[in-house]
Amino acid sequence: MRRCIVLAVLSVLSCRPGEPPAAPPAAVPSLPATGPSDAEILAASDLPAPLGEPLAHDPVAATVWRLSNGMTVYISTDRSTPRFSGWIAVRAGSRSDPADSTGLAHYLEHMLFKGSQRLGTLDYEAERPHLVAIEDHYRQLRGTADAAGRQAIFAQIDAATQRTAATAIPNEIDTVYAAMGFGGVNAFTGDDVTAYIADVPSNRLEQWARVEADRFQQPVFRLFFIELEAVYEEKNRSLDNPQRRVQEALARALFPDHPYGSQSTLGTIEHLKTPAYDDMAAFYRRWYVPNNMAIFLAGDIDASTALPVLERHFGAWKPRPLTSTQPGQVEPWTERRFVEVVAPGEQSVTIAWPTVPSGHPDQAALKVMDMIVDNATTGILNVDVLLPQKLPAAASGHNFLAEAGHWTLRGTAKEGQELAAVEGLLMSVVDKLLAGQFTQSDIDAVVLAFEIETKRRMESNQARAYAMMASFITREPWEQASRELERLRRVTAADVLRVAKSYLGPGRAVVHRKRGEHTPPKIVKPTITPINVDPSRHSAMFRDTLAMPTTALEPKWLVEGSDYEKLTTPQGPLIASRNDRNDLWSATFVYDVGSRLDDMQCYALRLAERSGAGELDAASYRRALYALGTSVDVSCDVDRTQITVRGVDRNLEASMELVRAWLARPRPADDLLAGLLENTLTERRAQVEEPSGVFAALSSFARFDGRSPFLNVPSNAKLERARSKRLLQSFTRLGSLSHRTLYFGPRDASAVAPRLALGTASRRVQPVEPTRFRRVRGNVVYFLHKPTAQAQISVLLPHEPLPRAERPTVDVLNRYLGGGMGGLIFQEMREARGLAYSAGARYVGGRRPQDESGLIGRIGTQVDKTPEAVNVMLELLRAPAQPQRLQAALDQVEEAYRTERIAPRGIGVAVYAWDERGEKADPRPWQREQSQAVDKAALDRFIATANATPVILAILGDRDRIDLAALREVGKLVEVGVDDVFGYGAFASDAALNADE
Repeated sequence: MRRCIVLAVLSVLSCRPGEPPAAPPAAVPSLPATGPSDAEILAASDLPAPLGEPLAHDPVAATVWRLSNGMTVYISTDRSTPRFSGWIAVRAGSRSDPADSTGLAHYLEHMLFKGSQRLGTLDYEAERPHLVAIEDHYRQLRGTADAAGRQAIFAQIDAATQRTAATAIPNEIDTVYAAMGFGGVNAFTGDDVTAYIADVPSNRLEQWARVEADRFQQPVFRLFFIELEAVYEEKNRSLDNPQRRVQEALARALFPDHPYGSQSTLGTIEHLKTPAYDDMAAFYRRWYVPNNMAIFLAGDIDASTALPVLERHFGAWKPRPLTSTQPGQVEPWTERRFVEVVAPGEQSVTIAWPTVPSGHPDQAALKVMDMIVDNATTGILNVDVLLPQKLPAAASGHNFLAEAGHWTLRGTAKEGQELAAVEGLLMSVVDKLLAGQFTQSDIDAVVLAFEIETKRRMESNQARAYAMMASFITREPWEQASRELERLRRVTAADVLRVAKSYLGPGRAVVHRKRGEHTPPKIVKPTITPINVDPSRHSAMFRDTLAMPTTALEPKWLVEGSDYEKLTTPQGPLIASRNDRNDLWSATFVYDVGSRLDDMQCYALRLAERSGAGELDAASYRRALYALGTSVDVSCDVDRTQITVRGVDRNLEASMELVRAWLARPRPADDLLAGLLENTLTERRAQVEEPSGVFAALSSFARFDGRSPFLNVPSNAKLERARSKRLLQSFTRLGSLSHRTLYFGPRDASAVAPRLALGTASRRVQPVEPTRFRRVRGNVVYFLHKPTAQAQISVLLPHEPLPRAERPTVDVLNRYLGGGMGGLIFQEMREARGLAYSAGARYVGGRRPQDESGLIGRIGTQVDKTPEAVNVMLELLRAPAQPQRLQAALDQVEEAYRTERIAPRGIGVAVYAWDERGEKADPRPWQREQSQAVDKAALDRFIATANATPVILAILGDRDRIDLAALREVGKLVEVGVDDVFGYGAFASDAALNADE
């Protein structure tokens, strides 16, 4: 019942999903220091006021500082783990793109991972002439319309790129960071922001500051030609994503005269075809200046330690005058603006009203209004529309940007339901809101939910860094931003009614997503000659950075009795870890029962989730829970059912009493099952049409054959025959089954155990069947036709259960294959060849000792590159280990053990996983010791063993654009349809579903 906002915000973020960016060449030239003084520049830069001590009310406990050049530094100290989130953000995103060069901020984000004059190259002076030539070629390309002439220029760019490759070192930023134990190295671009993020070991502050200052002050946009291929593929992914197309259509309708609507973050296809290299360099010079940027540090760091280091590395960077962005108008209107988006899968309606920018006085009341409508439990939308199953899915959401905002309602249609009727249901929710059908007690419960969520988010370094960044980007003073909870507590019912009537008028944007075939446009891309990636090459700066003195961190292992407790209760094992930070608790009840034992189990759980408890009907039960600040989430798969309860400690007993009543006597509404059936069939219908759902089922089918979770489900016909009484028996029997309980909270295990008792647990559950992969005699390619812009590929080399002694080898292999963007698969597939936007591989060992293991991979590539991508992936998986990459992997494993910590909230899950593997205690000390003994011979032996089995491929793509003959050379080609990979069976009134299969 916990809130999951389905609506995507308009500031759609585009980021590196564990991958690099896009590139121009030579170092960006600096501009002469003329004009106003530094003091005058900083005075005109709209910088936040410094704050030397945390404000008393501030849950982030932030301080704000200024370097001598105007660069702002926000710091939030938390000593719970020896790491900090290090974010650097620029007040410029796609909103700041030139109108004739959209997508520019995004591919500049990619390029800032390509290094500098000192990092990412063996010899910048030797590289520079070729970079200048590439820049000139792109200038010529922009003025050439003739296809043959463009191809000739692309060939020149390709040749010059090969010459730069003689000295370039791809992804050296990622490689040096991985070697030092950094995690989460990435970036994202939104409407108002471009941000660069990393999770940094606290003993590596100096190295992080040195590398970041270097790459931002003197970037070199090398390997732009190859990286632009990744930007193309990211655009292709968006073309295959119906919901992203809906979001972009909604933005255009909401803000037609503002860059928020007129230009998307990924850019137009026409602009991507002719990338504006000069514009990108100009964008960098204009916006990437210290007085337009800020550093955000959250975690094991403080001002006295950080500021001298940051001043030393960033302080010499000169500020520059800032110019205004292109103008944009956000004017109110009074008509209904309608847009239709055609896409396969579900049908939906999205409605949005313009509201206010971030920091506006009405923001708090609008946030409460949103939760009054949809808090995933007791909102008007939840109780009036979702609980009675009038729609399969619906949600509301808000977004506050620097210059505008909007509030959105979205609903998915049932099969056969008119979109006009869906729109009417959503508008009826707005009508109830405008009629004031809510109370102050509803608002009090919403505010309690905000308080709980704030406490939970403040446990995260990333969440605190994001909060500080949002304040800087939207120019909301921290003193104001940090008082959000105070403002929320002051919101009254009258305030909510006032903002609803002020903003939810007739002027709104409406997008209907209508079912139909969508043929994505093709982006014709040039031929790219693979570059040589030599893992033995490193720049002098790489070596110097690693050689910088530092105090080594020591590993911290979990110890039973101090970090966690284990008890045996009448219900089964209890694993308890203590929350010493706040008064929040959570308990997860894990049952080894899923759809494999009872194919109706998961469906029964869905029915129960929408039911009341004991004497309370569903709405009353939900209101009782929500008033306590308690949420209940359920999940179910083939082998496991979980119930998770979260709340505040003072209400634990009352919360568990409600949950026990629900488990013992669920109370469904009379027509609940009929609505659930309609909605489930609608969801299934969408799944068999949308590329993401089909690929998930295809991959599972290829790996598990008839044991696939998508086949091990009740058919549509069986769902139609189901009855509430029988289904609820499947649910209530959980009360008699033994289970594991994972508790995290402020109480001791022995004190809390009786309070968490759920059911009688008199019956043991039969052991879960081990995981078994499909058996094949030779290589097999399972192919399913779908007209997509990208092909999706999964790779499996199945193997026997993994011996415990081999787990350290697997740790090293997985770092070797995919240890960040410097890993073998990513570098060779994307950096060297431009074959994929996303690519990765790892060896999976299974949850339990008896589970089979295997080497798996995943590729997202342009459709016509599918055979090449497959062959390169298989070559890489089979190749003997490269000594330099192996050493890098060993270093990464060691740094991970030294610097990474299991967060208190995650201790129970970690211990449970070790229990399932048969470990008696934290296995990491043993694994660390053994991993350092893995040498090339051991890794080569394991690689050879892993590749000794046939390859099983699953490929989703357009058969008209894929060379199927080339795929037959890989293995036996088996074409399948959606009926083969889903166990749903026929859909009523559906004659044309499989017409093209």
